[in-house]
Amino acid sequence: MFSQETLHVDFDTTNPDIQFNSWNSSSSFAKVANPDASGINTSANVGQFTAGNDNGIGIGVIDPTTVFTMPFDLTALSYFKMKVWSSDEITVTFHIENSPDWGNYLEATATVDSNQLNQWVELTFDFSGEANIFMNNIVLKIDGNNTSQGSVYYFDDITGPGLYSGPAVAFDPVSAATEVPVVSNLLIQTNSTFRNLDDTAISDLTGKVALKTPDANGTDVAFTAAINDDKHTITLDPSADLSNATVYWFGVVDNAIEYADDTPVTGVSSTFTTKAATTGTVQEMLFDFDTTNADLAFTSWGGTGFEKIANPDQTGINTSDHVGKYIHGGNDSGLENDLVNGDSPLAPFDFSETPYIRVKVWVDTPVDVSIKLQNYPDWGQGLEQKLSVTETNQWVELVFNYSAVTATNYNRAQIYFDKDMSAGATSGDVFYFDDYEKSNIPPQTSVSYSPADGATDVNLFGNMTIAANLALRMLDDTEITDVASIAWLKKGSATGTDVPFSGSISSDKTTITIDPDQLLDVSSTYHYGLNDQAVEVASNETPLTGIAASFTTRSTEPSTQLYNDFEDNGTSVCALVETMGDPAPDFSLVADPADAQNQVLKFEKNTSWGGWSRVHLELAQPIDMTGDHIYSMKVYSPIETYVRLKIGDQKDDGGDFKERDADISIINGWQTLYFDFSSFNITATDYKHISIYFAGGDATAYDFLIDDFTGPNLVSSDNDGDGVSNDIDNCPDTPNADQADEDNDGIGNACDPDYVADEIVVVNFEDTDLDFG
Repeated sequence: MFSQETLHVDFDTTNPDIQFNSWNSSSSFAKVANPDASGINTSANVGQFTAGNDNGIGIGVIDPTTVFTMPFDLTALSYFKMKVWSSDEITVTFHIENSPDWGNYLEATATVDSNQLNQWVELTFDFSGEANIFMNNIVLKIDGNNTSQGSVYYFDDITGPGLYSGPAVAFDPVSAATEVPVVSNLLIQTNSTFRNLDDTAISDLTGKVALKTPDANGTDVAFTAAINDDKHTITLDPSADLSNATVYWFGVVDNAIEYADDTPVTGVSSTFTTKAATTGTVQEMLFDFDTTNADLAFTSWGGTGFEKIANPDQTGINTSDHVGKYIHGGNDSGLENDLVNGDSPLAPFDFSETPYIRVKVWVDTPVDVSIKLQNYPDWGQGLEQKLSVTETNQWVELVFNYSAVTATNYNRAQIYFDKDMSAGATSGDVFYFDDYEKSNIPPQTSVSYSPADGATDVNLFGNMTIAANLALRMLDDTEITDVASIAWLKKGSATGTDVPFSGSISSDKTTITIDPDQLLDVSSTYHYGLNDQAVEVASNETPLTGIAASFTTRSTEPSTQLYNDFEDNGTSVCALVETMGDPAPDFSLVADPADAQNQVLKFEKNTSWGGWSRVHLELAQPIDMTGDHIYSMKVYSPIETYVRLKIGDQKDDGGDFKERDADISIINGWQTLYFDFSSFNITATDYKHISIYFAGGDATAYDFLIDDFTGPNLVSSDNDGDGVSNDIDNCPDTPNADQADEDNDGIGNACDPDYVADEIVVVNFEDTDLDFG
């Protein structure tokens, strides 16, 4: 049974002044008089769609929340209808999405064929089986064989499901779901917002949500809970893997919280059943270009090319007939599997069942190969991993480890060769890949070191990493939480002097990072490693022994100076410290959480600019590009993420600039990050702007702390070397005899090289902001 169709737009009486727009100013919209008031559409006004140069974008409703005050209720009616007039055969895509989360969308298509031209026809867009509670905007896309820039089409009378009359709730896993992975997180979502009964924002969910087995009256299951910044999604994270083939219940405790309209939350719960335990070997092919998805294409958003071709080297581990040809686009774009009927042909990965992704590759030069598994259509959700390939001109199998991933909605596969072009790949370079499969067979254990064992001329800054290809844990099967208890760093020898450091382990439990507290000494040998029999490989319970490496540092120290230590009376060469965003995030000087006597900068990152709000420093003088190009800062972060440092000739985006990234691996503790720009050939002489981005692209609010920002020396403003800036002393570079006592008072002037001051000038700077650091 379906509810009655609701008229949403007719340009005459229902939303007569609604406006559509293209975010990239490609296709355009206008409300016009009906050019053909006949047949099934005799209304006075219609919408005009004018095609642009990018017909994959279309036009969407401007400010949809003022037009569609609640999302569309797809559970009551599962289709939309729209009248269309065209002189060409076209495909119309009806795209519904969530504003402002545009990555959350659904699409359906319908066509105008040859016997429907030059007349009004009604198209139906079927969303059967969809129950997304967030769809509150309409986007229209039109394309055809004869569509070109300037092609004109008309549309009218958009009808569909009505709007929700009150808050709705959705669950993931959906109610009564079966075959649920045992590593799943559990989501409770509303298209309103959740809040406390006293109307305050929820920060603590203790006693407000529950997880039990097998029902609401069953046994409590341990979990942690969190709510997102927009307060519409509650996540329950089980403290351990769920049991196989077991029924679970989760939900909100009745009358513990309320919706934004003051309605108490009641009856909000769901049940699901987990998968039976997997037994035996699992190797499931995703793409092999011969039998499984044999003719499925790979596409690129940024120019990387793909062809299915005959295997150019049917030897070794790959004698199959066909493979994928990867043609580098000269940028950081890669390939992703194409869609079938508008959706990914892959089922979401269950990493508890098949934690490894295997891919065969062929390269003619050593490169890094990355794969990324992500969600379609929300491409913002996903995880990328990278492995190095050193064997050339032969087929090599790479095994990527996703055993620590709990996401259960990744359903699209990507691949990149030399994504950052560090190996020198350029547009048109060719690589090959084949046999993309998921498996539960782990690779042989391997460990890599950075710096490499025996490395010389190593920088004095940075960190040491010990990276395994499989997840690590303590011998008692617990997680590694105290890296300092299992790792070591010593000077001189493996039994030498202890070097203080901070330690961390990556979220996937494969990489241990050792961060020295201070710069290392020049021309010195250091050893680092793990205590024998301290940790084991989780997948095969193999204890690790002999994990150690050594390196020798370079013979010179980088020449740097302190730019800002954020002390009121501290040295600073910064003319300006500010934040940028819309609105600009708050920032302030606060006490160091580890040392109350130390003052640091607090950056309260907000959600503006798509997660690219920033801290901006303007230096008093340009950076001296003839010296070292090393920058460092101390950071204190609530999350593992990355920091991007950008130096350039202007503070806004654009201009001439260079960028470097560094990873934060320590949570709620100080870590020194280093940024090496020495590989850049910078000829500019006016770089005095520095931008700092935390978790760029992550539109989530977090608080970060910064201290002791250092960088290369600045261009000197003291050309005559007298220790006084020429901006102040106004002395020529070579004083002459006449300048010794110009006022004939018997006292030499400051420009006199033999001058000895015997006068004191008192100046009142009480009401100024001058900094004489």
